[in-house]
Amino acid sequence: MSLAGKFLVAKPILRDPNFARTVVVLLAHNAEGALGLIVNRPATVEDLPLPLFEGGPCPSSGLFLLHGNAAWADDGPQEVAPGVFVGDAAVFERAGKAGPEVRRRVRVFRGYSGWGGGQLERELAAGDWAVLPANGELLFDTPTEDLWKHLVPPMIPSPSLN
Repeated sequence: MSLAGKFLVAKPILRDPNFARTVVVLLAHNAEGALGLIVNRPATVEDLPLPLFEGGPCPSSGLFLLHGNAAWADDGPQEVAPGVFVGDAAVFERAGKAGPEVRRRVRVFRGYSGWGGGQLERELAAGDWAVLPANGELLFDTPTEDLWKHLVPPMIPSPSLN
């Protein structure tokens, strides 16, 4: 079963510094692997009109763009989750010229998160991630610094050994 369009929420036990306390939106997931973007790790870059995020530890030759405006897609929106769309260079240009309220619903990513075939399934079986439905309201309307805390499942206290 594909998990594309879902949030992966790092559980507190996940200590990998690349993914600790992260929320990833999965863009693709199949038997060959998975590809996603960390949506709660802002990057600091000057001279970019849109918010830039570190999408993950895998380098990419270009940028990824997610947005919450279905009307911007010329050939029909590529919706990865309800209210979350993949954008292209034309969307990047439109968003850069838009007002701050519109730009608030745009995220640009350098790098991505990738898993080989079966790797994500092993991490899920180990209990590293929670899988939750993704949507534009959560992604764009929850403050970035609060997204993980908002989504992380409550931890069940360990039983007392007394």
